[in-house]
Amino acid sequence: MTAHVFVFLMKIFPLWDCLTIIIKGFFIGKLFKCVTGWFTKLTEKKPNSSDVHQNVRQKLVAEMKAENIKKFLRLFTKSPHLAGTEQNLLLAKKIQGQWKEFGLDSAELVNYDVLLSYPNEKQPNYISVIDAQGNEVFNTSLFEPPPQGYENVTDILPPYNAFSAQGVPEADLVYVNYGRTEDFFKLEREMGINCSGKIVIARYGKIFRGNKVKNAILAGAQGIILYSDPADYCAPGVDPYPDGWNLPGGGVQRGNVLNLNGAGDPLTPGYPAKDRYIILGGHRDSWVFGGIDPTTGAAVLQEIVRSFGKMKMEGWRPRRTIIFASWDAEEFGLLGSTEWAEGGCSTQHLFLECSQ
Repeated sequence: MTAHVFVFLMKIFPLWDCLTIIIKGFFIGKLFKCVTGWFTKLTEKKPNSSDVHQNVRQKLVAEMKAENIKKFLRLFTKSPHLAGTEQNLLLAKKIQGQWKEFGLDSAELVNYDVLLSYPNEKQPNYISVIDAQGNEVFNTSLFEPPPQGYENVTDILPPYNAFSAQGVPEADLVYVNYGRTEDFFKLEREMGINCSGKIVIARYGKIFRGNKVKNAILAGAQGIILYSDPADYCAPGVDPYPDGWNLPGGGVQRGNVLNLNGAGDPLTPGYPAKDRYIILGGHRDSWVFGGIDPTTGAAVLQEIVRSFGKMKMEGWRPRRTIIFASWDAEEFGLLGSTEWAEGGCSTQHLFLECSQ
């Protein structure tokens, strides 16, 4: 499915205006020195550069408030906002409006077309165990049980791994541990178990899920089942969510199995992304609500932008161009030549450009 990406770009003021201000200031200062020099000798004390920078850092940090970050986090996680969806576009516009309120000069949406992968909501994926007669004796659940308070939330896509191949494989099962290269070697070379034509079962962890899929393909498997082992995802003595941070029994890890190693959009792998800037940011999209990944970071970024915007309105400007970025489709693995250049359907990149 081809999709769209949008970029927000906020500029402070044109470079020519900067040069005009600098040139005027230079000549006015010289003139003032020449005139006053006739009457008295001026003693100037230049401020220490490190003291100035330290003062700026202290002001920025002092302006940031934990309660604002908490407010942003709650606001951003009220609804699911998967990359390329209408909900994520609405979230991007909400962030765009706030960045303008923070004192930034402009915010623009720039569109990109990229390839994303979504499940069939009417026919969700599931796994079944069949007997010798071909009867299904067990089926996995089509959806995760919603946590308390989220029963009426809509637009939640069923669990899936993006960019996984379509098909209905049917074969015997082989357990392959973490699905690493050494796991397949052990099965084939030491234990004499051939995975060709089989459906392999691998637990999450140790390596990227896309590499597990790649290793299964290289071993000749027809399909792969990925699961979260409690030994890896449940700390002893800690309750599952919502009473603790452990993965609940009905929870499913979402992700992508794209194996382009950060080469970007599958339709345009390796296509270069933007210009040379100082960039601070992170992705905004999440598989569902994104309370931890990524919105804890997005909320902090929002408060950082607010702090910078306040200082900018008070007359301060950085000595280098800075871009604050909030982008989309990281969960699909669409990384560009710089890691912020990612895309997705209706995905939005937000940028603040501050230049001296």
